[in-house]
Amino acid sequence: MSITPICDKCHKELEEFGGILLSPPEEDGRVEKFHLCRHCYEKIKENLFEGEI
Repeated sequence: MSITPICDKCHKELEEFGGILLSPPEEDGRVEKFHLCRHCYEKIKENLFEGEI
């Protein structure tokens, strides 16, 4: 059985490899992991480098 992650931004099933966004670690070392489709990853990357987040 394969795992089919869902994009945490647009909530669509990933049909190809996308991106992963990790949160800063909490005091106990835990991080949150978010799966992103390629489209949402590109949008977040554009906003990140344009300073529009």
